[in-house]
Amino acid sequence: MTVVHLEYPLVPEYLLPAAVDDSLTLYRLLLRDGISSSRLIIMGDSIGGGLTLLTVQAILAHNLPKPCATIILSPFTDLSFSGESFTRNHLTDVVARIELMT
Repeated sequence: MTVVHLEYPLVPEYLLPAAVDDSLTLYRLLLRDGISSSRLIIMGDSIGGGLTLLTVQAILAHNLPKPCATIILSPFTDLSFSGESFTRNHLTDVVARIELMT
């Protein structure tokens, strides 16, 4: 198995959709180089999990062949910090501290 790891641009230096654009460019390059989408899996953890979901949305929006699978681990998807789980747990969560993320 070959793994390609994308070092995507981070905020605050680069705002969305910079990371999505880079992910989509990499996906297109893999397809162009003859790798079948049926052999591609997109995976991300935390912010990378959110980026995985955004990348799949972009793939669909551009009518590109879908990857055979996606794997998302603990995706960070609520950038508004307003979801019920976040508001319920934000005072006791030692990882997702809003003070550290804004």
